[in-house]
Amino acid sequence: MKSFFSILFGIQLSVMSFGVISLAAQSPASSAPLVAEPAAATFASGVLVRSEGVFSTDLIQGVPALPRIRVASAPAVGAWSQLSRTSVVETLRLAGVDLSTFRWTGPESARVSRAMRELAETEVHDRITQELQRRYARNGGEIEVRFSRPWRSVSIPDEALEIRLLDLPSAGLQTLVSLKVEVLVAREPVGSWFQPIQVRHWCEVPVAASALRRGMPLAEAETMLERRDVLASRGTLKALPAAIQDYELAESLAPGQALSDRSLRLKTVVFRGHRVDARVQTGSLEITTKVEAMEDGYPGQSIRVRNPQSKREFRGVVQGEDTVLIPL
Repeated sequence: MKSFFSILFGIQLSVMSFGVISLAAQSPASSAPLVAEPAAATFASGVLVRSEGVFSTDLIQGVPALPRIRVASAPAVGAWSQLSRTSVVETLRLAGVDLSTFRWTGPESARVSRAMRELAETEVHDRITQELQRRYARNGGEIEVRFSRPWRSVSIPDEALEIRLLDLPSAGLQTLVSLKVEVLVAREPVGSWFQPIQVRHWCEVPVAASALRRGMPLAEAETMLERRDVLASRGTLKALPAAIQDYELAESLAPGQALSDRSLRLKTVVFRGHRVDARVQTGSLEITTKVEAMEDGYPGQSIRVRNPQSKREFRGVVQGEDTVLIPL
C-alpha cells in the first residue's frame, strides 16, 4: 500500500510541479514586447546618370516613397565623381528628408558617371539626308546620301542629342562632299568629325522621247519624264518652261538625252536677210527706220544689222518679231 500511495503522490507531485512551471512561464514578467529592428536602406556602389544631375532615387533603395531630390551635379562626359553616403544623407536632411532611423547597407560611397551609348550610323545618315533635302531640294526631288568610308563607332551620352552639320557647300550641292558633323547634348559638344559622303539628287526631268532637231519649236518636241541624278550632269533642266510656245531647241538631241539649260532658247523672231524695224536711240531722241538683219535672233539677243542705203553695220538687240533696238 505504501508503494501505491508513494507512486500515486509522486505522480500528483510531478503534475503539480509541472503546473507551477507552466504558470511561471505564463507570468506577466516574461511577456515584455520585442523591440523592432530599424528598416534597412541600401546605398548604391555606382550609378549612371544624365546631364540633369544626380538624384536621391539614383543612389538610395529601400526607402518607401523617397522623393526625387537632386543631390549633386552630373560629371562631365568621360569623367566620374565619388559621392559619400554621409554627404547625400545630409543633403537630404537639409531638404527635409530624415533618414536617421534607417539601418544602412552597401558601401560608404558611390561612383557616379554619365550613361553612354553608341551613336548609330542611321542617326547621322538620316540627319544629313534631312538637312540636305531641306537646303538643296526645296523645289522637288529626292536626296540620296551614301557614306564614302565605313562607319566608325562613336560613344555619346545616352540622352536627347542634337546633330549639327558644318561646312555645307555654299555654291550648291556636289556629288562628293565632306561635311563636319558635330554632336551636342544639353548644348554641350560631345564629339565632332569630318564625314565624306556621296550625294545624288534624283528628279523627274524632261528627256527626248525621239530624235529632236535643232530649231524645232519646243511645243512640237516629243519629250517624256525620267528619274535622273541632276548632280551627275550639271545644267539638266528640272522642268520645261511654262510658255513653251516661246521656245525652240538650240541643239539636236538623241532619244533618251536629257534637256539642259543649253538645249532651249527663245524662238527666233528675226531672220537673216529680212528687213526689220530698227528703233534708233540717242539720248532722248528716238527714230525708226528699216534695216537688214545679218543673222537670226531671238528676244534679248544682240545681232548685226545693216543700213541698206549706207551699207553701214550696227549691232542691235532683238526686241520682238522683226524689231530691234539700236542704242547709239
